[in-house]
Amino acid sequence: MKKILFDIAFVVVLLFLTYVTAGPMNSAQISANTIQFEMGLKAYPFATPTEVNLVREDANVQVYRIKLDHFGAGRISILARGPKGFLYNQSRSLRGLMIVSGFFTGEQSINLIGDFPNHVLVGFEYPYSASDFQKDPGTILQFVRKTPAQIALALVWLVRQPWMSPQGLSVMGVSLGGVFLPSGLHVSQLLGVQLEKTIYVCTGVNLAAILNENLKEYVHPLLLGPLVSALIAPTRLMDPQQHLPELKFPALVIQTDNDTVIPAVAQAQLWDLLKGPKQKVILHGPHVNPDQTALIQQIQKTVLNNL
Repeated sequence: MKKILFDIAFVVVLLFLTYVTAGPMNSAQISANTIQFEMGLKAYPFATPTEVNLVREDANVQVYRIKLDHFGAGRISILARGPKGFLYNQSRSLRGLMIVSGFFTGEQSINLIGDFPNHVLVGFEYPYSASDFQKDPGTILQFVRKTPAQIALALVWLVRQPWMSPQGLSVMGVSLGGVFLPSGLHVSQLLGVQLEKTIYVCTGVNLAAILNENLKEYVHPLLLGPLVSALIAPTRLMDPQQHLPELKFPALVIQTDNDTVIPAVAQAQLWDLLKGPKQKVILHGPHVNPDQTALIQQIQKTVLNNL
């Protein structure tokens, strides 16, 4: 009974918001506000650092693993690599790049860029891993619900750091990370985050097309459509197709000419839905993976030349 009353109250609040705002909310705005309400970002849009551990250092670089806690979105884990002493630098002179990739570890994510002078590289780590889904398929729903909120909270925390240059933070979504990134960016934009640039690497929108492309060899054609529909049903709130047109940040899109994971239609829709200033670069190679050394070097060079 309490759950039913809560759901009714939640719907009433959303309907109320559509009337008190300057104009009626579109589906993306309703979705972004729903994410904030469900995860508690409307009540408290900040995560608290509870663990800061030095992972390694040398004469010039330090790497920290940082845990941020939020009562609704849970524990957020990031790996940050920067110039020695950066974490306690008060000069607001450093720029940052947060990387949200496709189930890469934080270490693998920051290695996608390599050395980046005067930048702090931050690898976002998902709240659940692929092995968690195998143990408990129910975690998939929590993964879909929590990830956009955790991305937004990580960005809010980063832009408030004393070492971060004003509007000096950029974000890069790679593969699956680029699919989750738009909803997280939309929520962070509503929370007042301003970014230097957003970067999309080997990614796209249209989850149905992406799943069809990657499952068609393993699933009977008669079962493929219903299976894809069931898989994308929990993702309605974070669907990148609805959030991308809301974003105001400059964008750099990096695709490859032989990507067999992200179909061409999903890549094209990503480009079409970006409404702000944008630039596209096509690299030679397959879909990016941690072992694609030559392609990663091309991506590094492209990002360095555009930031």
